[in-house]
Amino acid sequence: MIEHKPSKLPFAVLIAACLATIVTVPMIGAGHVGWADIRTGLSGNATVPGQIFWQVRVPRLLLGMLAGSALAAAGVAFQSLFRNPLASPFTLGVASGAGLGAALAMSLAGTWTLLGSGWAVSAAAFLGAMGSVLIVYGLAGVRRGFSSNTLLLAGVSIGFVCSAMILLIQYLSSQAVTNATIRWLMGSVDPLTGYEAFTYSLPLVLVGLAILVWHWREMDLLMMGDLVAAGRGVNVRRARRWIYFSASVMVAAVVAQTGPIAFVGLVVPHLVRMAVGPTHGRLLPGALLGGAIFLPVCDVVAANGMRWLSPSATAAAQLSALSIPVGVLTSLIGGVFFLGMLLGRRSEAPIL
Repeated sequence: MIEHKPSKLPFAVLIAACLATIVTVPMIGAGHVGWADIRTGLSGNATVPGQIFWQVRVPRLLLGMLAGSALAAAGVAFQSLFRNPLASPFTLGVASGAGLGAALAMSLAGTWTLLGSGWAVSAAAFLGAMGSVLIVYGLAGVRRGFSSNTLLLAGVSIGFVCSAMILLIQYLSSQAVTNATIRWLMGSVDPLTGYEAFTYSLPLVLVGLAILVWHWREMDLLMMGDLVAAGRGVNVRRARRWIYFSASVMVAAVVAQTGPIAFVGLVVPHLVRMAVGPTHGRLLPGALLGGAIFLPVCDVVAANGMRWLSPSATAAAQLSALSIPVGVLTSLIGGVFFLGMLLGRRSEAPIL
């Protein structure tokens, strides 16, 4: 019997696309940046375009690649955890918990000025996300099963509660706080503090990713069902716990810095799964590369799309400062993507 080795071509394409993203994305923007400007930044006497390149565009690229990779890998993990390709990193209320923490920090900034700083909002968002994760875990533990259905119901419930609290905070807050909260909830990888957002998120993302990679075989078996996994020697409850917490920590670390960016953890795993197959030993690295490509490309389109679509140079100059949050574009792409999948499915028998 001839064994067919998995093709390496999809990974070669993904790696090439990732390298192309690294090279081209920082060069795209309202202001021209030349190679001479980039070299001045390395020498210490940076021109204004060189400062924009190294202090704005490169940190934005790195944060976008990290966030895209983390959300895509977490999407793969949650889809294996629930055995459902429509599960997302935000299924268990992580995004809603982060939004509640950020909204609380912004609303209390008038009382405690320290809470109005960017790092305080990010810290509050991270604490809110992890608080949501722990509550969901505690609710699942009450049922003494830690089953996927219990996790899902607990996560959706906590997500609704957090969303309701966010609406209440917005209603009771000033117009400025409401606007700031809405903009944060749209999701953005525009770093306001240089490389800090990237460096703060990176350690937790690496730890969570290492745990997921360690459990990739268990994820393969969990996709076949709990009984099959247990029959192959997997401690199902312990594996679910490790996958759940590691993926949640990755998402919390990223969302605390970027806000919730929807559909990355849904669209990228779907596309990568079609290219490399369902085995998590290939799917996880494929999702990491796919996320590192998808989100920065979406971000550069969102940041420059209005300028590109302007009918004249004068209008382009006026619109150059108008940057759409990348979360808006990813939501639009995700909605169109799944609508296309729905319309592309074979017709089903009518329900009588």
